[in-house]
Amino acid sequence: MKKIILIIIVGFLMGEANSDSLKVDGEKPKIPIGFDLSKGFNIPGLIPKNLIPGTKTFLFPHEIEVIKEAAKNFNPEPVTEDDIVIMETTRGTMKLKLFPNAAPNHCKNFKKLANSGFYDKTKFHRIIPGFMIQGGDINSRDNDGKNDGHGGPGWTVDAEFNDIPHKRGILSMARSSAPNSAGSQFFICVADAPHLDGKYTVFGEVIDKVHIVDHIVNTPTENSQAIMMSKESIPDGEDPDDWITLKDPKTKKKLYSKIPKNMRKTDYEYDMRNKIKSDKPAIQVIIEKVRVVNSTTENKETGPVTE
Repeated sequence: MKKIILIIIVGFLMGEANSDSLKVDGEKPKIPIGFDLSKGFNIPGLIPKNLIPGTKTFLFPHEIEVIKEAAKNFNPEPVTEDDIVIMETTRGTMKLKLFPNAAPNHCKNFKKLANSGFYDKTKFHRIIPGFMIQGGDINSRDNDGKNDGHGGPGWTVDAEFNDIPHKRGILSMARSSAPNSAGSQFFICVADAPHLDGKYTVFGEVIDKVHIVDHIVNTPTENSQAIMMSKESIPDGEDPDDWITLKDPKTKKKLYSKIPKNMRKTDYEYDMRNKIKSDKPAIQVIIEKVRVVNSTTENKETGPVTE
């Protein structure tokens, strides 16, 4: 197997060295800066990033299916009002309480996913300042960032809309346009969002260290990065052909970004237009572990649960 991978990598390098996309008039072909062997290999669809032993952080599709199957077969103890959620993230650990009386099926589903390990190592894949942070998608663990926000556990939970308002710190379930399409993705409000009331199922609330939500939502996003790399007008004396035109989807204003040297205009334009529309964190925010435990035993080990 190692020989096969080595042959593929060598072939890839040779093919890239002869690729027209790497050539610049008057210069020798260069390997892209992004191809850094110290960070592992990343041949999309073939070899996952971080292949170096001991550094693999992405999961293969079959590994994700194993996690989903384990969650499906996991049977948690009934949710009680004494249950609390311990959510460990790379920005800190916060505690939440659940509302089993208002949303019993959502609370049971969340406990099932959390205590089976489904949420472990997933990421907050969407953050919107002044609004919310969203996570819980198992797709955030694979090698394809484009499918983040489209994953689920393989089943759905019917809506349990209630009269609990979407205020700061509220835990609510994400869904598609279909009311009964909630699966595993959830969001936490960083500010009051009354426009969501009665349209999304509230099933919990942060009760300790809610400021961690603020740390997460202030993480730079691909959108904010694209804006930082742009200007409101092309500087005097600059060649307009060296710049691309963008539109901020939030302010509707036109922006201009200079094309980096050695990069094709079409490639840069495609990349920047995707980034400026993206609420994905530019720096990963990982949910290390989520467990639902009884508040009377919360100081005990909350590792692998065997309910």
